[in-house]
Amino acid sequence: MKQLYYVIRTLLRGRGSNIIKVISLGLGLTMSILLFSRVAFEQSYDTCYKDYDDLYQIYSIFSAEGEQFEPQKQNCGPVAGAILENFPKEVEAAASIAYFVSSPLYNGSVRIDARKILADSLFFKTMGIEVLSGNPEKDLMQNDVIFLSDDLAQKIYGGENPIGKVISYNKELQLTVKGTYVDLPENATMRPEAVISMPTAWSRDWGNYSWRGGDSYYEYIRFRPGADKEVVNTRLDAMIQKYRPEEDKKAYGYTAFVKPIRDVYRDEDQVKRMDSIMSILALAILFIASLNYVLISISSLTYRAKAVGVHKCSGASGGTVFSMFLLETGIIIALALVLMGLILLNFQEFIEDTTAAKLSVLFAPDRIWVPLVVVLVLFIVGGILPGRLFARIPVSQVFRRYTEGKKGWKRPLLFVQFAGVAFICGLMYVVMAQYNYVKDKDMGYNPHRVAIGNV
Repeated sequence: MKQLYYVIRTLLRGRGSNIIKVISLGLGLTMSILLFSRVAFEQSYDTCYKDYDDLYQIYSIFSAEGEQFEPQKQNCGPVAGAILENFPKEVEAAASIAYFVSSPLYNGSVRIDARKILADSLFFKTMGIEVLSGNPEKDLMQNDVIFLSDDLAQKIYGGENPIGKVISYNKELQLTVKGTYVDLPENATMRPEAVISMPTAWSRDWGNYSWRGGDSYYEYIRFRPGADKEVVNTRLDAMIQKYRPEEDKKAYGYTAFVKPIRDVYRDEDQVKRMDSIMSILALAILFIASLNYVLISISSLTYRAKAVGVHKCSGASGGTVFSMFLLETGIIIALALVLMGLILLNFQEFIEDTTAAKLSVLFAPDRIWVPLVVVLVLFIVGGILPGRLFARIPVSQVFRRYTEGKKGWKRPLLFVQFAGVAFICGLMYVVMAQYNYVKDKDMGYNPHRVAIGNV
């Protein structure tokens, strides 16, 4: 308790430099935690599904005239079902979905814009999405059936039971609501608010659901627990050739493979590039904020040396002085976190728009470890380095003026700090230059008075 009293007295005595510390750390923590949290959010994509390690997505590879094209997520419609049929020991369920239902829904005359997909009867079982009501394995085998997400059902019908209600698709089809399911979170690559039965499309000849082209279907399989997943990839090409028409084999090549859904999003080049940039920037900001705190703390060594000597004359050991400085660092970091909270609260809309994610999502319980680790690293770097210097001040300093002696260690710290600032400024300049280049680049046509719209 007495140590806390002395620490507070010290903080009040040097309040000018401590205010600078709080502001510096508050801004540094805000930026680094937001960036690290965004990276953690990106890396958590598609982990919302039940037993996601057993959930795989199917990729197709086409080739023609000796040229092999890049793997694509769109597949021929029957592929998923054929895998389920040919690998019953390894595969538990398989599903095909399609996105060619872009027209709006209508509840009477009220238009409802919602994300919709076509899916077969094993969609929910394959993806591991919790069904709240209805029997999708039976209901999605019928024509003109729709399942709604819990949020969309609440939005349309309020507290009423949606089961049995009729909703219109583009004022052309009457779809019967047969069930509801749990909404998918923002870190899911597929977030349908409504699922329409695949037979609805088949009965009207929408799309080409066959082995002869029609690569418009996104397909997934769920392995049985403990199944050998490589068996499917090893034998998949031979299985596909068994179903393909002979004339198509002469025209073009077609193979496929399956990939863990966990890796689908985070293995994309754009995602990896952005995660690398954000991680480097966050590390640089955290490093600079930590060094800035260390340098400001050490700069007070000259006038605080006598106070440390007095503490040691009163019986304080080096460990006691060290713990007092750690306590001081903890209080300053706590104040910096308060400042960070005020920044997030007052600029929430701007921050969410910039990070393209809600703060409630970035700081979700399963990602709360990110700010905790950042704060811990800052506490260790900012507390231990200066704390050891203060703890080593001899008792004799109470009787004479303290001089810092060698200053060589300061210059490397300052060099690293200035280099970090220059790096961040240079990186931001490059980003702005690229943005302006893309924004102002000649597109080859006059964009004035040109409008676009969804049909």
